[in-house]
Amino acid sequence: MRKLLSLVVVALMCATAQAQIVESSSVSFKRTKKEPSTTTWFLRAGLNMATITDDVDRNLGYQAVVGFQKPMTSFGLYWGMDFGLGTRGFKESYNDEEISLLTHNVQVSPFNIGWKYNVVGDLAVDLHLGAFALYDYAGKYKYSYEGEEESYGLGDIEGFQRFDAGLNAGFGIWYGRFNLDFTFQRGFVPSGEDVEGENNDDFTNNFMIRLGVAF
Repeated sequence: MRKLLSLVVVALMCATAQAQIVESSSVSFKRTKKEPSTTTWFLRAGLNMATITDDVDRNLGYQAVVGFQKPMTSFGLYWGMDFGLGTRGFKESYNDEEISLLTHNVQVSPFNIGWKYNVVGDLAVDLHLGAFALYDYAGKYKYSYEGEEESYGLGDIEGFQRFDAGLNAGFGIWYGRFNLDFTFQRGFVPSGEDVEGENNDDFTNNFMIRLGVAF
């Protein structure tokens, strides 16, 4: 009888220990299980139509950025950042005289906020607003009159402001991984000085049409 009781006690102890091991393993597995990332990385590039005032024409350039979008809520609100290269400038023609400026810059948007709404299937619309800062590292100013042309590098343009910062506002369409985006860019820093040495009223004013792909 004592042997039987001893065997029962040993069996109960072994069963309890085994249950604790299984439970511990399950908890450990749940803690170490990695959830898939919901962050969307994208590459976006296209045409930039740039000017600095309403009195001059737009000069064609480019913009290309790489960035990400990270969901903040379950109903489409997200935040993100992007970094890339772009242009700005203007073009003006009057009779036989033509003036143009095109600069090349590095740009960063340190904070973007948007809302992506799935319309049907893989089709979604994307509204976004964000801040940007840029710095012109190269460029060329051209002046031509009656067929004769002169050009100057960015460093030879007296009083030109290479730094700018402002806002981006845009609307995009996503179909699966692919994106068509329309963005307006407005700078808040005057582009240079007038003849009296005061800041002028010319500001970055870009309209961009870009294609993108998520990866």
